[in-house]
Amino acid sequence: MAKGKRGKGKQELADADEFIGADPEKEAIEKIAAAREAAAKEDEKKGDNGGPILDRDAWRRAVNESIAEDLEIESLQEQVAECRGRLSSIRKVAKSCGVDWDVVTQYRKIQKRIRKGEMGELVTEHRRLGELMGIMNCPLYTQFDLFKLPVEEGDKPSNLEAELQGQHAYGQGAKLTDNPFHHADDVERHNEWRHGWTQAQNANARSMGSEAAH
Repeated sequence: MAKGKRGKGKQELADADEFIGADPEKEAIEKIAAAREAAAKEDEKKGDNGGPILDRDAWRRAVNESIAEDLEIESLQEQVAECRGRLSSIRKVAKSCGVDWDVVTQYRKIQKRIRKGEMGELVTEHRRLGELMGIMNCPLYTQFDLFKLPVEEGDKPSNLEAELQGQHAYGQGAKLTDNPFHHADDVERHNEWRHGWTQAQNANARSMGSEAAH
C-alpha cells in the first residue's frame, strides 16, 4: 500500500505547461528584435543621408531652377526699391506744392480697390456710411452736397467714369448687353464700360476660385 502511495505522489499533472509562467529570456529577445525592426523602418523613412548622388541630373536641375527663381526675386526686389524711391520723390514734391498727401493716400487705396473690381462694394459702403451718419445725426451728413462740383450742361462721363460705371453695373447684376453707351455713336465709352464690366466679372471669378480652394 505504501509503495502505491509513493507512485501516486510522483505522478505528473496533465497539461502542466499551462501553469508555467512566460519565459523572460524569450520575451527579451522578441522585444529586441521588434526594436531593431522598428529602427530599420525609421531609417528607411529618413532616406539616404550620406550615400553617393545617383541622379545627378535631378540635383543639377534642382539647383539651376531654384537659382533662376532666386535671381528673378532679386530683380523684382530691385524694381520695387526703385518704385518706392520714385514714390518718395513724388510725395516730397507734392507736399512742397501744398498737396495733402494723406488725402492722396486714401484715394490711392480706393483706386486700388476699384482696379480689383470692388466698385460695387465701395458704393455700398459709402451709401451705408451716409445713412449711418443720418441715423446718428452727424453734422457731416448735412454737408455732403459740398463735395459735389458744378457740372456744365452737355458734360459726358469720362472714359474712366464709363469704366467705373461698367464695374458697378456688374455688381448690380447688369448684363454685358446693358451697356448705356452706343457702340457706334460713343465707341470709346462703350468699350470702357465693357472693359469695366469684364474686369469686375474676372475679379469675382478669382474671388470665387480662391474661396473654393480653401
